[in-house]
Formats: sequence, C-alpha cells, structure tokens
Amino acid sequence: MQTKFTYIITALLWMSTVTVLHAQTASLSMKEALDRAKNGNKTIQLQVLEERLAQEQVRESKSHLLPQIGANMGYSYYFDRQQIFLPGFFAGTTNPVEDVAVGGRNTFNGVVSLQQPILALGAQQLTKASKINEKLEREKTADLQSRVALQVSTRYLEMLMMNRQLELLEQSVERNKSALKDARALFAQGRNLKTDTLRSAIAVSQMNSSVSYLKNNIEVAAMDLKRLIGWEVSEEFQLSDSLEIDPGIRYSAYYKLEETGQLAEEHRKDVSIQKLSIDLQQRKIKVAQSAWWPQLSLIGQYQLQAQADDLKLASYVWPNTSFVGLQLNIPIFNGNRTHSQIRQASIKAEQEEIRLSDLKDAVKTELATLVSQWKEGITQLDIQTTTVNSAEVNHQMIEARFKNGLSSRLELTDAELALTQTKINYLATVYRLRLLDVQLQAAMGLLNL
Repeated sequence: MQTKFTYIITALLWMSTVTVLHAQTASLSMKEALDRAKNGNKTIQLQVLEERLAQEQVRESKSHLLPQIGANMGYSYYFDRQQIFLPGFFAGTTNPVEDVAVGGRNTFNGVVSLQQPILALGAQQLTKASKINEKLEREKTADLQSRVALQVSTRYLEMLMMNRQLELLEQSVERNKSALKDARALFAQGRNLKTDTLRSAIAVSQMNSSVSYLKNNIEVAAMDLKRLIGWEVSEEFQLSDSLEIDPGIRYSAYYKLEETGQLAEEHRKDVSIQKLSIDLQQRKIKVAQSAWWPQLSLIGQYQLQAQADDLKLASYVWPNTSFVGLQLNIPIFNGNRTHSQIRQASIKAEQEEIRLSDLKDAVKTELATLVSQWKEGITQLDIQTTTVNSAEVNHQMIEARFKNGLSSRLELTDAELALTQTKINYLATVYRLRLLDVQLQAAMGLLNL
C-alpha cells in the first residue's frame, strides 16, 4: 500500500513539473516580438539615452542666454600690512614717492555679481543648432527602431520557415523509415535487391542529418531573436504566427515603383536624418559667423568688505559697494580662426548635400531591385504552386500503382522525395515573398516598432 502511495505522489509531482515547464513556454506572435523589441532591445536603449543627452544639450545651450548670478566670499590674514604708494607730501615726507602700510591684518570680502546677455547672437545660433541636433537624435531613434523591426521580422520569418521545413522533413523521415522497413522485409523474402535496401537506409540517414542540422539552426535563430527583443536566453517561446501568405498580396498595387519612391521620400528616417544633418551644418556655419558679431551684456555687482586687526566681528564696519552697467565686446582680429571655422562648416555642409543625393540614388536602386524581385517572386509562387500540385498527383498515382503491385517501392520513395522537395521549394518561395514584403515596407519607411 505504501509503495502504491509513493508511486502516486511521484506521478503527481512529475505531472506538476511538466505543467510548470509547459507554462513557461510563451506564445509569441510577430507583433508581440516587435512590441517587446521596442523596450527590450539594448541598442535602442542606448539610442534613447543619446536622445536624452541631446535634450540636455539644448538646456545647456539655452543657459547661455539666461542671467549668470554668482557669489563668493573670502577671508585673508596678512602677516605684514598691505602697502600702497603715495606721493611724499600726502604722507608728510619730502620723498617723491612713499610706501605706506594700510589696512587690517584680518580682511573679509563678499561679492554678488550678475551678468545678463542682451545681444548674444552666437548663443542664439548655438541654441538653434542644439534643437536641430535634438530632432536629429529623435529621427535616429526612429530609424534604429525601423532597422531593428526589420531584423526581428526577418528572424521571425526565418524561424517560421525552418519550423515548417522541419515538419516536412520529420514527416518524410517517418515515411522513409516505413519504406526502409518494407525494403528489409522484401529483401529477407528475396523479393528486393540489396541496393534498394541500402538506398532507403541512406535516404533515412541523410534526412536525419538534415533534421539535426535544421534543429540546431532553429536554436541559434531563437537565441538571436531573444537578443533582439531583450529576452533572457533561458526564456522559452513558441511562434504563434503562420508562414502562409495572404492570397490578395500578389494582386496588390502597393509596390508600384513610382508610389514606393514617393512613400520612401516621405517616410524613410535615414532621408530625414540626412536632411536634418544638412540643416545642422548650415546652422553651424552661422554659429561660426557669430564670432564676428559684437556681444552686449548687462553687468552688476554688490560688494561688502571689512578689515581689522582683531576678530571682534560685532564691532566691524561693513561698507558696501554696488554698480550696474553695460559691457560691450567687439571682436577685431583672431588670426583668421573664425574664417577657417566658417570654411570648415561650409565644406561639411557640402559633404552632407552630396550624401543626401547619394542616399536618394541608393534608395531608388534598392526599391527598383526589391520591386523587381517581388514581381519575380509572384511568378515563382505560381510556378511552385503548380509544381506542388503536380508532385502531389504524381505521388498519389505512384502510391496507387504500388498498392496494386504495378510499381516498386523505389519508385514510390522517389515520388515521395520529389513531393517533399517541391513542398520545401514552395515554402522557400513563400518565405522569400514574406521577407520581400517586410523589406519593401522597411525600404519605404513604413516598418516600425
């Protein structure tokens, strides 16, 4: 009785363990993967910090236009009194110049100063440049999210395709194992050649090798997908989407070259980044030119000071001095440094113009290539669909002939292998179309997290 009770407890524990392990395997759709990558991807997190850094740089540049207020206090002890030089008759002597010891040995000094820029065109241009840089970092974040979305989508589709291939191969392995079993039985009865049996054994061995290789690739792809979406390697998931393609997608007018080019011009983040880079360099030219402009500031100061030989602070007299005024700085000559800085900024702006032109040409070439591949992919899909149908009919015919004793097991095995290969080719074509669909969306700037 006790032994049976132990078996029951052990079985229950094993079932609970299996349930927990099963619960840890999450279902993951492509949309969920993209959503998780938005916050979990480490590269995006770094770029978000760059965006925040740019925001702080804007605040820093604005500070140059705000009032600067400072206070400082000091105490000094003089071992020898301070010396000043006066005409001799002021000091009651006949010397032309006489040094006179003045002041107390203990000195206290406190100052509050104010400086408010009134005319600071350089600081204004620098603030505008930092705002453009902030927009630039925001666009870089969006562009990075688009590229990560492409990576996640590509990896997800790749895993879908490999999973489907694995299903087909495992089904084929089972059928070939059955064929090998029949071949051995026929060989034992003297009704089959040894070469036919060896051929079936080789086919099973090769398919087992392909299955093992495919499983390893799926595992590697899963680890990379986890990295992209910010999951730990130990976390398990199961893909919930299907590789099947939308039947209506082949008739879409969405991928006409003229329309794709217009959409890319409007939505691609790298194009926006390049345009902002040009604006930033143009603004830097004005920042460099501002070194030639005068600067006007409002200045003010309030000062308290006291001196005595003792430290009886209660008896100190604290005279104050205060003023307010204007300070004008006019640059005259700095060794042509400003002129050189302007030329450097102009050259960089010209470089950015060339980069924008080159980027637009590259985008046009990319879109033309993808649209061409898409049209060819649709043609290949039709061909592969017809091929699969033909292979299925051929397999059904050979199987019927085999059951009626009109065909050999070898012919049936060949028909089965041909059917499996055509289905794999069809899957590759569907995968290629799904991938092209994602790539086209990314090329037009429509793929985001």
